Amino acid sequence: MGAVMGKVIKVIQINLMLWLLVLACSCRQTKSGQVKQEDIPNKKIKTVQEKEPQKSKFDVDNYEKRMIANPDYEGRTLEDGSYLSEYYIPKSNVDAEPFTRKAAELFVERIEHKDGFNELISYYNNGDIHEYNKFFSIELEVGIWKYYDEKGNLTKTVDKDLGYKFTLSDVITFGKKNDVDFHQDGNLQRGFSDRFKKNVWIVTWIEDLPAGDRVQHVCILDGNSGDVLERQKRPAPIRKVS
Repeated sequence: MGAVMGKVIKVIQINLMLWLLVLACSCRQTKSGQVKQEDIPNKKIKTVQEKEPQKSKFDVDNYEKRMIANPDYEGRTLEDGSYLSEYYIPKSNVDAEPFTRKAAELFVERIEHKDGFNELISYYNNGDIHEYNKFFSIELEVGIWKYYDEKGNLTKTVDKDLGYKFTLSDVITFGKKNDVDFHQDGNLQRGFSDRFKKNVWIVTWIEDLPAGDRVQHVCILDGNSGDVLERQKRPAPIRKVS
C-alpha cells in the first residue's frame, strides 16, 4: 500500500509540473525568467503528419505492455544515449493505480538529450499529439512550441526565441570563450530588463580557483547584439553537504 501511495503522489506531482510548464508559456515572467512571446497565427493550418511526423503519435499499446509487465516503469535510455521518460496524467476522479489506458487524460514523453536540450511532448488519450515544448538546461524555454486540437490540426505556434537576435548558440559560444560549457554547467536565463530597457541574457557560472577557492561569474548580455552590459564576480554559493 505504501508503494502504491508513493506512486500516486508521484503522478500527481508530475501532473502539477506539466500544467505549470504549460501555464508558464502563456505568462510574462520576471526579469530573471523569459519574456512573454506573441502567439504566431497559422494562416495555413497543417496536419500533425505534415508538421511533426516524427512525433505525431504516442504508442499507447507499447506503453500499456510495459506498464503491465512492470507497474513501476518510468522510462528508458534510447539508442543515441538520450533518456526517454514516459508517464500519464489520469483523468479527474480516477484512481492513478493500477494503470488503465481509458483512465489517462494525457500521455507524456520527456526526452533528455545529451546536448542539454529537453523535449516535452504530450498526447491525447488516443495517442495523437497535444503539445510540443522544448527546453534547454531543463528550464529555459526555446524553439517553436506547438499546440494541436483533437483532430490533429496545428492550431497555434509560439516562438520562444522571438526578440533575441543573439541566439542560444551565440550564448553557448560566448560560454566556451569563457571556459564554461552551458551544456554541462552554468545557468542561462533571459527576459526583458527594466533597468536596461531591452531583452537580455543573464548567464552565470562557477569558476574553481587555486587553493580551493571558487567565484561566481554573472554576465548580462544584450539580447540582440550580444554586448556585455554588465559583468560581476561574486562569492560562489557554498555547496551543500549531502
